[in-house]
Amino acid sequence: MIKRLAFVAGFGIGFVVGSASGRKSYESLRESALNTWNDPKVQSKVSEGTDWVKSEVPVVGEKLAESAQKATETVGAKASDGAAAVKDKAQEGAATVKDKAAQGSQTAQQKAQEVKGKAQEKSSKDSGAELPEPATTEDEVDMKPAHPAPDAKDMKN
Repeated sequence: MIKRLAFVAGFGIGFVVGSASGRKSYESLRESALNTWNDPKVQSKVSEGTDWVKSEVPVVGEKLAESAQKATETVGAKASDGAAAVKDKAQEGAATVKDKAAQGSQTAQQKAQEVKGKAQEKSSKDSGAELPEPATTEDEVDMKPAHPAPDAKDMKN
């Protein structure tokens, strides 16, 4: 609405100033506006409006202060509620993780016991088998290299 009013005012001023008889129209419009502004009825209404604004400023200020205080209290309460909700969710999550860790630990212990039991069973079954005696002398140990060393004829190009 203000944009339209500014456009219309600008258009009117441009028309009056830019027309061929613009100066004469401008002077008459200016004189009419000044006469209207200086009219005692208009001035009494202007002073009434000014007095009303001056009397309402403290009331509006108090209402703004009250609204700001209410908003602050509301935001504080909502933030407190949100923090409590986050704390509760974090505690629930921590408890869930703790329970899952305990279950995982129990499962790992059970699996370890099963593996230990199977290893002991296999060890007891294999203990009856005879193992060869370890070689204790150089003659009993195979000391031949896997690949023979190259000799002089292998070295020629």
